Amino acid sequence: MRPKPYTRAEAAFVVGVPLAWGVLLLFHPTGDEYYAVISDSVTPWLVVHLGTMLFIPLLAAAMFVLLRGIEGTAATVSRVALVVFAVVYAAFEVTVGIGSGILGDAINALPAGERAAGAELLASYNESGVITVLSTIGGIAWLVAVAAAGLALFRRARTASSIAVVALFLVSAPGIVIHVTPFGPAGLALFIVALLLVMRVTAIPLVRHRVAPGRVA
Repeated sequence: MRPKPYTRAEAAFVVGVPLAWGVLLLFHPTGDEYYAVISDSVTPWLVVHLGTMLFIPLLAAAMFVLLRGIEGTAATVSRVALVVFAVVYAAFEVTVGIGSGILGDAINALPAGERAAGAELLASYNESGVITVLSTIGGIAWLVAVAAAGLALFRRARTASSIAVVALFLVSAPGIVIHVTPFGPAGLALFIVALLLVMRVTAIPLVRHRVAPGRVA
């Protein structure tokens, strides 16, 4: 069976979520040391990470819409992994993103002589085992989710475009998980291309051949 075409509202949601997140990530402060990055950009840092905290479950929801009507083991695995991604990676984002911003702002309020010790504390915080575990589980969950979704979509359509979708999903996953500019926007751009390919396949109408009377199609 061919997948049912997506409605305009569904297509707008599925594509709009990664597009909006990619634009937001263009403003992600970058640098080699956490405190050096955050100290002069506390507000942009918090805005980007608060937005990211919201976009993580929204991206999972967009994938649920993309898999609408598709059943099977691969689709089920993808949906389960998406739930894990939405919960665990959002927890990681709250911990490292929001937590770092709050700590960075608190360090800014310290006397100049104490900020070096505060910067070390911030670095230790972001390298803690809890954050590493959340990041690893969340990242693996996203990779499993898109790989399984790509497989489910390929089995449904079995076209050259669906092969490209699987490849784009896999290539885009690391950048999305890293999410820092330029990796995040680049990964999301590739991901959007994959989504557009999926929608293009579902939008192609079936060709009905006329059968002459007395002949079997």
